[in-house]
Amino acid sequence: MTKTLLEIYHAAVGAVEGRAAVRQHLQQRGLHGPLTMIAIGKAAASMAQGAVDVLRDQIEIGLVITKHGHADPALPYETIEAGHPSPDAGSLHAGQRLLELIEATPPGQPFLFLISGGASALVEVLPQGMDLSQLQRATDWLLGSGLDIQQMNRVRKGLSLIKGGRLAERLVGHPVTSLMISDVPADEISAIGS
Repeated sequence: MTKTLLEIYHAAVGAVEGRAAVRQHLQQRGLHGPLTMIAIGKAAASMAQGAVDVLRDQIEIGLVITKHGHADPALPYETIEAGHPSPDAGSLHAGQRLLELIEATPPGQPFLFLISGGASALVEVLPQGMDLSQLQRATDWLLGSGLDIQQMNRVRKGLSLIKGGRLAERLVGHPVTSLMISDVPADEISAIGS
């Protein structure tokens, strides 16, 4: 019985492991031409490895944003480590680099976004008049509030210049493919990464 339970557990974990899941998806539905890859979340490095396994020569520009201690030095792309569950200065740096990279990407070049749990804290661009300490206080309050993830994300979207679809506005004119590992109930797409 224990052996069977362990086999089931390992099969379940393997099915959602970032590298394997991304690799399998891209092998079935590949992307064509040069592209820009952005990986954000606690599984960002693993997911980026899956993309490299399939699209290695197609990835012209890459950015990996992940939690402190989750980077993979084998990845040949700029990697930024940031705070989770509470954002830190790395989160704001990651947000700025993300916007700079989008702005520098040639018009029409496709983007591949790889998003996993933790993205809301790991990358942020604040509205004018708000600073990191205010964001951290708001985040700490949200984490201790008892609100569910959808309610928390409604607040996060109001404190951000990229959440709630605002990042998509900056990608107009670029084909975008997003692969996401859900960490929210019912896998609601709009709730993943706020």
